[in-house]
Amino acid sequence: MDTENLRIAFLKWSDPRVEPAWKSMETGGMFPFLHYDYLRYTARFTRRIKPLYRIRVACIVRGDEILMMVALKGSFDGKYWKMLGDIQGCDIADALWKPSLTLEQRGELADFFYRQVPRVMKLHRIPSDSPLAVRVPAERVATLHPETYVRVSVPDDPDILLKSLSSSVRQNIRTAYNRMKRDGVEVRLEVFDEEHRVSGEVWQKIMDLYFDRLFSKFSKYRSRQVRSWWGRRKKRHLYYHVKHDTLSLRDLPNAFHAVLWSGEKVIAFMSGFKTHDGKTVSIPRLAIDTSFGFYSPGYVLVTEVIRYIAAHPVLQVLDLSRGDEKYKFDMGGQPYTTSDIDLKATR
Repeated sequence: MDTENLRIAFLKWSDPRVEPAWKSMETGGMFPFLHYDYLRYTARFTRRIKPLYRIRVACIVRGDEILMMVALKGSFDGKYWKMLGDIQGCDIADALWKPSLTLEQRGELADFFYRQVPRVMKLHRIPSDSPLAVRVPAERVATLHPETYVRVSVPDDPDILLKSLSSSVRQNIRTAYNRMKRDGVEVRLEVFDEEHRVSGEVWQKIMDLYFDRLFSKFSKYRSRQVRSWWGRRKKRHLYYHVKHDTLSLRDLPNAFHAVLWSGEKVIAFMSGFKTHDGKTVSIPRLAIDTSFGFYSPGYVLVTEVIRYIAAHPVLQVLDLSRGDEKYKFDMGGQPYTTSDIDLKATR
């Protein structure tokens, strides 16, 4: 690729050129955390909690054509940049390229990007096979840490997957269902998506379970101030009404919620987003009601979702996202990695 005619332009997120250019680079199987409609919530939240951050989209341009885009947030003086998607709840961040470009051409554009942005950068949550990670200049790397993610590929016959699990995991799943049958605990899976939208009442129950589980972690690890009544109220308002991940999961049409009910009570749920092609659902949120822990609701939920995916031919992959928790591998998950890369300035 001829790089002599390339230039870099830093556009504001609100620039009218950004949305159509970004959406033209979105592909069917790309991570939903890279969708413009999702990142719009991230940008709005960033402006609210970090008003001094500058949100810019670094565009590599040839003539009037945008070939590569990187959504960034940085210090007011422009001496420090990080990915816009480097935030809790957003599991992937990456550059976007014009879809017709080859892998080598994308790498050359990544090289150009690094030459044109010599400042300190934190490029976290980057897929390890992305040209943005592969072509990172070694001389600038201060630290590089891999992070494990896990996805489950679901065959048309779910029993092929479920029978391939270890004997101990299969026994645990059988025990869970047997205990529920013995105790008269009936459960059912309900999935909410673009065709069956989650209602306000159900959303409230999902959020109540999520916040109760989350707040138990705050109470254990955070300060006494957070454990106070006022601290809980502030956190509740933030997580229910402000955070980008909550609002996007509630509002976006590609949101996916799998809810395990016992009667009218939510005992476990997972929430995430479908890719444009509908083949993968990525799950950044999952919580269980620990009062039902005797019945292993997490195992039951994942088992039921695997059966649901197998029954819907378009869906193929359950991406359990960031983290190497044991249950993900127990349920047939396979790892992939992202990279957290910290770069030094060159001047």
